[in-house]
Amino acid sequence: MQHKCALIAALCKRSLPLMIALTAVPPAHAGGLLLWEIGTPTLGTASAGWAAMPEDAATAFTNPAGTVWRDTTEVRVAGQALYGDVGFTNGGETNVPGNDGGNPVKWFPGGGAHAAGVFSDRLGWGLAMTGNFGLGLDYNDDWAGRRFVQESDLIGMSLIPSLSWKINDCLSIGAGVNIMGAFFEYVSAPRAGILPDDAHLKYEDIDVGYGGNIGIIYRPVESTTFGITYTSKVDLTFKDNLRLSGFGPILEPAVERLNGARTTIDMTVPATVTASLQQKLSPATTLYANLGWQDWSEFAGMELALDNPNQLSVFVDQGYKDTGHFALGVRHTVSQGFLQGWNLSTGFAYDNSMQNDSNLTANLVTGKAYRFGLGAGKMLCPGVTMDIGYTMLWSGDIDIDQTGRPPFSPRLEGSYKDTSLQFLGGSVQFEF
Repeated sequence: MQHKCALIAALCKRSLPLMIALTAVPPAHAGGLLLWEIGTPTLGTASAGWAAMPEDAATAFTNPAGTVWRDTTEVRVAGQALYGDVGFTNGGETNVPGNDGGNPVKWFPGGGAHAAGVFSDRLGWGLAMTGNFGLGLDYNDDWAGRRFVQESDLIGMSLIPSLSWKINDCLSIGAGVNIMGAFFEYVSAPRAGILPDDAHLKYEDIDVGYGGNIGIIYRPVESTTFGITYTSKVDLTFKDNLRLSGFGPILEPAVERLNGARTTIDMTVPATVTASLQQKLSPATTLYANLGWQDWSEFAGMELALDNPNQLSVFVDQGYKDTGHFALGVRHTVSQGFLQGWNLSTGFAYDNSMQNDSNLTANLVTGKAYRFGLGAGKMLCPGVTMDIGYTMLWSGDIDIDQTGRPPFSPRLEGSYKDTSLQFLGGSVQFEF
C-alpha cells in the first residue's frame, strides 16, 4: 500500500505543472468570446447592418469610416444587461462527486459611449469606449467539474479614437487605434493528492493590448450603403504569481516549488472582417445584412510559462477554428396609429462554433449561435433619439466529455441543456 501511495505521489508531482497549464485557459461562451451585442440599435436587428450604419454615432466602434457622414456632433450612450442559461446536466459517467454547478453566467452588465463628429466636410473623428470581448463563468461550490474550473473571467474594454476621410460624395475610409484593457481570473479545485479533498488554484491579472480598426463606407446612391471593417488582432500578456494551497503533505515539495511562481499566459484577441449592407426598400422600410469572419484559429494556442529553471514552457492547443457569421434584419417606420413615429426592427443571425464538440471543456462552453433580435426606436425631441432592443442567442444542447490527466483522471460527462444568452439594452443618441 505504501509503495502504491508513493507511486501515485511521484506521478502527481511530475504531472502537477502540466495539469496547471492545461486548466489555466480563458473562458468562452456559445459562439465565441467576441459578442455583437453592445446595447446599440443593432440589438434589434441581431447585428445586421453592423458596419453600414454611418448615421449612428456607434459607427465610431463598428466602422470608423462612418464618422464623417454627419453635419453635427453626435453622442450615443448605451447600456445593456446579459442573462445566461448555461446549466450542466450530469450524463452519468462523471467520476467526481458534486452538484451540477448551477447557472455559471447569471446577470452581467454592459454598456458604452460613442461619439462622432466632423472637423470639415471631408474629415471626421470618432471616439468609442465599450467592451464586446469575453464574459465569465462562476460555478457553484462543490460542483462536479471543479477539478477543471470553479471560476473564470476574461473581460475586455476597448477605447478607440479614430479619424475618417470622405474621398468623394460616395466613398469614405477610416482608421482607429484599439486600446484594450483586459482582466483575467481563473480559479479551480484540483484534487489534493491521494486524498479526495479539494485543493485550490488561483491566477489573476490585468493587461493592456493594442490593435487597429480600419473601415470603408461606400454609398453609390442615397438608398444603398455598403460597409466593410477590419479589426486587427490584439495580443495580451497576463503575469501573476500562481497561488496554490491545500494540496496536502505528499505534494508539498512540488507545490512549494510552484506556489508563487511568476506565471505568464499569452492570449490573442482574434482579427475580424465584417461586410454589411443597408438598403432602403421604401421610404419607411430598410433592409440590413452582414457577412463576417473571425480568426479564432489564431486563438487556438495558449502559452503558459513558469518562471522556474526546472520547468519548461507548455503550449496548449485548444483546437479552435475560424468562424463565419451571417445576419439579416429589417427596420420599419410606423406612419400611423398608436406606434406612429416609432422604428420597429427585427433580425436573425448565425455564427458557427469555433470549437469541435470533441474538444469542448468546462471553461470553454462554445457552440453554434442562432440570434433573434427585436427592437424599437423613436425621436423623443429634435436632436434626441432613444432605442431599445433585445437579442436572444440560442445554442441548444452542448455535449461535453472532458477527462483530466492520470493518475486520477477526473471526468466530466454530460450536457449543457438548452444553452442561451439573453441581451436587453437601450441607448440614447444626442445631437449637438
